[in-house]
Amino acid sequence: MRPLVSCAEASRLDRDAREGSALPELVLMEDAARGLWTLLRPIALRVRAERQGPLVALCGSGGNAGDALALLRIARFEGAEGLAAILGSERLGEPASVFLGSIRALGLPVLSWEADRAACLELMGRAALLVDGIAGTGLQGPLRGPLAELAAAAVAAGRPLASIDLPSGLRDGSVPGDILLKAAWTLSIEPRKAALYAPARRSACGEILAVEGVFPAGAAAGSACALIEEADLPAWLPPLSPEAHKGSRGRLAAFAGSIGSTGAACIASRAALAAGAGLVSLYASPEILAIISSRLESVMVKPEPAEPGSLDPGRWDALLAGPGWGRGPERRAALAALLSSGLPALLDADAIRLFAELRADGCSARGPLILTPHPGEYEALTGLSPELALADPGPGLKALAAELGAVIVLKSQVTWIAAPDGRLAVWEGMEAGLATAGSGDCLAGLAAGLLASLSAAGVGDAAFSAARAAVVAHGAAGRRLRAERGFFEAGQIAAEAAKLLGGAR
Repeated sequence: MRPLVSCAEASRLDRDAREGSALPELVLMEDAARGLWTLLRPIALRVRAERQGPLVALCGSGGNAGDALALLRIARFEGAEGLAAILGSERLGEPASVFLGSIRALGLPVLSWEADRAACLELMGRAALLVDGIAGTGLQGPLRGPLAELAAAAVAAGRPLASIDLPSGLRDGSVPGDILLKAAWTLSIEPRKAALYAPARRSACGEILAVEGVFPAGAAAGSACALIEEADLPAWLPPLSPEAHKGSRGRLAAFAGSIGSTGAACIASRAALAAGAGLVSLYASPEILAIISSRLESVMVKPEPAEPGSLDPGRWDALLAGPGWGRGPERRAALAALLSSGLPALLDADAIRLFAELRADGCSARGPLILTPHPGEYEALTGLSPELALADPGPGLKALAAELGAVIVLKSQVTWIAAPDGRLAVWEGMEAGLATAGSGDCLAGLAAGLLASLSAAGVGDAAFSAARAAVVAHGAAGRRLRAERGFFEAGQIAAEAAKLLGGAR
């Protein structure tokens, strides 16, 4: 896992690094600039081979401006030609002012946005590459005044852009409508900022490249937010005993499917087995019982109980409810009964919307709970529009997870997972192949199967571990399938995920 920090935490890390090592800000800025230029050099060479023109640094008034100016100085010392800077503000801090003096002494062109906009626009228009140093982690509120105008001009120039640390305009608390530069590359100084992975903002960051070695190793080790990766799977999944049997590997009771949505029930049930559950029983309504029974072999298909409260909790390790289930009054009553069982439960799709109604009536789960909403279902739970929720998901997710005592998986092109204790996990998705009908049902089944398996094994953090492992396995499986086959059906995801999860255990 890679720690992610808020912009405010990043500012504190910078201050602590200077104070803890008795280093002036100028030295850290120089270190950052060297790392930035190491990553930017091959990009600049490639871009300028395709398009003639200068490399132009766009500078605001904060630390990112100093990084950009220091980068120009280092590039010039290495013999790079065609370098220039545009100042969006004349009020530079002391370290940035030192580097500004240096590049002026080296004869590099420096233009003022406020004093000579026509020349600045002409320079940006013929640039091969723009380097964005307008604003960084210290930004409070949206870009305003001359800096906003410079950013808008950079967007209008339409030139390839590399952002220092994060695209200008991106911040904690971003909202729709903020001015935001769109970078082809973001040269992110480690530890990375969580804002880079806000689903509604991720595409503006382009390819995220890590600038290492600026801050001390382990500087953000205590962060409650982390970027999760495929290599993390074994840490969440205890190895299976060679003496395991189907009962000890986890028993899942699933409630899913209705007329017209039998596929969702089948995909989710098969995925639960692929995740390692030893026994999966699908409770189906009478009108679809024969249809589903003919399609499933390893899943036991049973008539749904007339009284869901009669389900014996001792026979199961976890519950799954929701995929293709429907939202009639009988389903609402059934869900309330299931949640009162005290069993670990995963709610997806229709069950999430039903839970939102039950919650308004004071109903809650008695056992561990995972919710896997897409943005529309998240809106039903919180009242937040998808645009707002995906622009800055962390605070709202943490609050909802704490309030419900549940693990929340907010599904999107980048998926965020919140635990009740405030931990956040982020999966860098961005895999269009997974945007296919039934993909969410597969994820729900994988997470529910893992919840049953880990609960049976007595894992104390079963819900959060199951959610993270399912999201990673689902996402990684989608990437592999796309690389091997091109587009694919949701039913194929589970088999690929099973290889990842089985190998990790």
